[in-house]
Amino acid sequence: MSSQVPAVIAKIVSQTQKLTYGENQIANFVIHNPDFITRNTITSIANEIGVSETSINRFCKKVGFKGFNDFKIAFAQDAFYRDMQAKKKERREINPIDALALDYNELIVNTSALVTEEQLHRVVDILKGARRIYVIGLFDSYLAAIALKNRLSIIGIMAEALNDSRAMKIAAAQCGKEDVVVAFSRSGSTKEIVDTVAIAQVHQAKTIAITCYDSSPITENADVNIIVPDKISVNNSALMSNHITFLFVVDLIMSIFISSDKAYLKKKLDSEAVLASDQAMTNYYL
Repeated sequence: MSSQVPAVIAKIVSQTQKLTYGENQIANFVIHNPDFITRNTITSIANEIGVSETSINRFCKKVGFKGFNDFKIAFAQDAFYRDMQAKKKERREINPIDALALDYNELIVNTSALVTEEQLHRVVDILKGARRIYVIGLFDSYLAAIALKNRLSIIGIMAEALNDSRAMKIAAAQCGKEDVVVAFSRSGSTKEIVDTVAIAQVHQAKTIAITCYDSSPITENADVNIIVPDKISVNNSALMSNHITFLFVVDLIMSIFISSDKAYLKKKLDSEAVLASDQAMTNYYL
């Protein structure tokens, strides 16, 4: 995790698909009763939920903590941050613009808490050594795929963005050890994406999964998994774009590229200069 406030609830949500029924009961209680968690002992919490203390400790470890004490400290920090955000909202009248802006901010902060530099460096190392790069996604996730493709082209790395199921499978079937498939999927369970990743893995291509849910089908055998918070963890999720956290990850990947080698920065500046001059010429003739 980064030095940002631990995004505990976002982390729990990302793990729900691999939790048992009993563990999901604990997860639901934790998410909906933050004050009770921070103010009570493991014994009180176990009695309130109707589970054993061992079950709670096992749950804490399953969602990425050493045990209940480690979980409670992180959760208390998270609750404190959320409380501060709530107080900010109370101090002023929140209009729809401000409300949505605060939710976007929370998603970005939570993403920075879940994504690690190690993961990003692994992604960059894989992309640097790739012969061919296919970036796949459907619906809103495809917008993130296009963004990554375009950002890579600016630094001289060619990639292809695909959202047609047949085209994705054909590309995956033609992959080899030197090729890479980057899959964007909010659920991590979309059949077309899962099938494409599976075909790529059969052909020994490197796979990178960027999704909101850990232990989903596309993360099972991927070389690198990047888990970002689902938008359902914030208040106005129904109004928000699904791919906002994916775009932030694209920016993070590009920042690692540029910081790792000045040649990438030069290519970026050269590309942007060409685009700027093209725009200037267009304006001149209009």
